[in-house]
Amino acid sequence: MVNKMVNMIRKEMTPRQEALLKSVEEFILEHGYGPTIRQIGARLGIASPSAVFKHVLSLERKGYLKRERGELRRAGAAPGPDAGRFRVPLAGLVPAGTPREAFDFSGGAMDIPEWMIGRRRGNVFCIRVEGKSMIDAYIDDGDNVLLERTSSANSGEMVVAMLDDGSVTLKRLRRENDKTFLVPENPAFRPFEVENVRVLGRVIGVLRKY
Repeated sequence: MVNKMVNMIRKEMTPRQEALLKSVEEFILEHGYGPTIRQIGARLGIASPSAVFKHVLSLERKGYLKRERGELRRAGAAPGPDAGRFRVPLAGLVPAGTPREAFDFSGGAMDIPEWMIGRRRGNVFCIRVEGKSMIDAYIDDGDNVLLERTSSANSGEMVVAMLDDGSVTLKRLRRENDKTFLVPENPAFRPFEVENVRVLGRVIGVLRKY
């Protein structure tokens, strides 16, 4: 009886509330975090923040929205097959061994668990690794590595770096005594010093299919 009453309450949405709920969902998909009251109003053409807030409160009471740490989130919906997934661009092979020519984005994409992306949406890409120079960091030949686009990284972080000749490689960045090294995670490979290195991305995750 209780479940039936809850379902009846949840069905009572006005067309404006349905539009607002859809707007919140779309904003979260685009940005990775919930919109503010004014952002919702701007998307829906509602000039009054108090009017938007009333609709939000109503949707919270009906169980469609919830606030977590001050952010709006979708609540109570059964997840679909693609729920919790996000598509990121897929780049070409990147050698975890001897540096090779720069990769190109193939136009393909991969579905990545949303929790691995967080608020980095639009700033993440994926590469396929070729080689075993990073095996001791649990990155093997054929693994898909998720990277955050960045032009800087701290010493000790794993990065995809571009060298002076345009070649790229996946290594751990080390800075010691005003020198910069790209360091493999496999004793069969040797670190090498680089004069100028351009960081293209910082490793944030590894995806592997057995």
